Amino acid sequence: MEVYYGINTENRDNTIWSTRRLYLRLLETFPKFVHDFQAKWNDWHQAISADDSSTWSSVPSFTALTALGPQIIPLVVYQLALDQNDKTAVHLYLALGPDSSYLLDVLENENSPGLQILRASFDRNRAVRNALADWAEYCERVSRHSSSSIYTECAEYETLVNFGESIIPHVMLQYANDIKVQIEPNAVSRASGIGRGVLFWYELLHELVWGCKTGGQTWVFEDVYNRWEGWFQGGSGVGGAPRYRG
Repeated sequence: MEVYYGINTENRDNTIWSTRRLYLRLLETFPKFVHDFQAKWNDWHQAISADDSSTWSSVPSFTALTALGPQIIPLVVYQLALDQNDKTAVHLYLALGPDSSYLLDVLENENSPGLQILRASFDRNRAVRNALADWAEYCERVSRHSSSSIYTECAEYETLVNFGESIIPHVMLQYANDIKVQIEPNAVSRASGIGRGVLFWYELLHELVWGCKTGGQTWVFEDVYNRWEGWFQGGSGVGGAPRYRG
């Protein structure tokens, strides 16, 4: 079996498939989010020379992309699933500042940075999925508790916060799924191990973006979701996210 810098062919194919699957879920659930990124990506590539890296960071269209924040990282990684040798995707990925434990030194992997990013992203996405499921299961266990703060006072929640802003797409996907399940009783959760009633994703989003919780107000879950969904698809970057003060 041919080996690519520590990634055998089977693992490489699984990694690419997983990356594309996440992209397709985002495209299906949040098409405006994906299309806005793609439009900005195309604008950037029209303004630069792929053979001259000195131009890549100096154009306004690059600033427009990075202003979207780490939440677009899954879409950038998808560009590498399409072309593992796309150096512009590697450049944008590193400029977005992914979580330090997954930030790569491309000088050490200069022959295969795209594949290394794909592998790191695959491992990270799996860790995020497991952490989301762990928190959801915890929320189910304490679902009869009278205080809403108990949902965010646990190790499972802190694990998710520590992943940083780049997990926002993963959180939004599960948030959208849980809202649908809440509204449509016959709907089935798409995430294994995550059941109905786990609707405190907005607290996690608020802390990921603003570094604090909402303050414990009483919310209409669907209305709060609509605000977060509108922001996520609006292309305004993390600075335009809903903000609540306790």
